[in-house]
Amino acid sequence: MTVGNEAFYSLAEVARQLGTTETRILMLLKQGALEGELVDGCWFIYQSSVAGLGPDRVSAPLEPSCRTSCSASTCACHYSGS
Repeated sequence: MTVGNEAFYSLAEVARQLGTTETRILMLLKQGALEGELVDGCWFIYQSSVAGLGPDRVSAPLEPSCRTSCSASTCACHYSGS
C-alpha cells in the first residue's frame, strides 16, 4: 500500500518477510524498532522501517516489562532471579 510518497506493509506481510509472528512485530512496534500507523484498528508498517531492521533485532530476546511500563525496582517484572 502507498499513501503519498510513503509505502507500507501490512502486519502479516512484515511477519512473513521477517520469518516471525505478528505478535513479535507488534512488540517491535511498541519498542520503537519498527515504525507504522494504526488505521481503523489495523497496523501498517513503513517499508523503510522494515528495510532498516537487522535480522539480529527480530530474533533478539525481549526485555521484560510490565503492562504499566513502570520503572519501580520493587515491581516483579524487574526481578532478575539472582
